[in-house]
Amino acid sequence: MKDHMNTPQDASNADALLDQQFGLLRKDLQELNTPAAIKQTLLQAFAKQQVKDKKQARSKRLRPWMAGLLTLSGSFGLVMLTVIFSASQHQLTPDSSAVSNSELPPFVALVPMERLEEGTPHMMETEVPAAWLASLGMPVSPEIAGETVRAQMLVDEEGSPLAMRLLKN
Repeated sequence: MKDHMNTPQDASNADALLDQQFGLLRKDLQELNTPAAIKQTLLQAFAKQQVKDKKQARSKRLRPWMAGLLTLSGSFGLVMLTVIFSASQHQLTPDSSAVSNSELPPFVALVPMERLEEGTPHMMETEVPAAWLASLGMPVSPEIAGETVRAQMLVDEEGSPLAMRLLKN
């Protein structure tokens, strides 16, 4: 193959020719005038596209966080199920003799089992807000979110709740 630019003079001639052609192109572009209405429409379209791109970028940034939160909540749910099932295997007798054991639901542990086995818990009957139950991860209907629910609770010597079971109203 033959090299087209054999000498420095050929290179400078090519640069001069390119400069001349680019000069003509610049002159033609300066003579073009876009009508104001078209220019405004284009600017608005670009602005809408930029907003849409920002929203898509934001949702892409949130996806890993959402996946992490879902994984964390699923893991927490599995741990709670493990604690509930292991707590239901231990027989806890109520202080009240008015209610038989066969009618009562099992206790739900609010703390790890090791803490339940420390000391002697005391049972008390109380009413708890339904919204508090939702904060523990229990399903609560929105219709009763503002009401209270009867419950028996096992508490330690300081009065901190250890386990709870819901009673029928």
